[in-house]
Amino acid sequence: MKKQLLLIEPHSDDGAISAGGFLEKFRDSFSYNFLLIAASDLPLAHNKFLTREERLLEFENYVNYFNGVWVKPKVDNNALPLDSDSMLDLFPRKSLVALIEKAILEIEPDLLMVTGPSFHHDHTAVYEATIAALRPTSKFIPKEVYILENPTYVHSGNPMSKFLPDTFVELSEDEILKKIENFKKFFPSQVRDNENYLSPEGILSWARYRGIEARVKYAEALTTFYKLF
Repeated sequence: MKKQLLLIEPHSDDGAISAGGFLEKFRDSFSYNFLLIAASDLPLAHNKFLTREERLLEFENYVNYFNGVWVKPKVDNNALPLDSDSMLDLFPRKSLVALIEKAILEIEPDLLMVTGPSFHHDHTAVYEATIAALRPTSKFIPKEVYILENPTYVHSGNPMSKFLPDTFVELSEDEILKKIENFKKFFPSQVRDNENYLSPEGILSWARYRGIEARVKYAEALTTFYKLF
């Protein structure tokens, strides 16, 4: 029987950026459950105006590619995904924690991944709410919890979001190329030009950089929050 994995991402493309290689590598080992926190109509500086419906369709196609489950918890009058992209700092933290808690209890994942904090306030709000949902008095806590790296918003010189990985996922050349192909296919609105983190070249270069740290050719980086042996 496959283990259950819950991936918590503030925005529809965050998981693809941070863990697209992991998802490709371990698709036969885990049942994937995706928890999207927010999606809204947004003007994009690098692209055309993107509607909430377009972002949700991109995400749905990505989830379906992995034969995953799109988890959509409801608590009181709130339901995920919220129409609060770039405004999660204004959403009641208590309610956000409750929504994430409900998803965790519904799935009871063996492994949980969440985007780490950064200077993007949505990332920090989701990270802090997830950690609150995993407090020691919670009804259920996964055996493994990892913080994901989003190179778009994590810089080593930034004290707000310094990312210090302790776990690396080795990616084959086929796996990193598939990650890039999927990002271009499922999130075309997010693809940037060359010399940018979110260009195909940028994603490949970052995987190579993390691979050098791990003494392999390509890798994704994680930070362990909790692991029970």
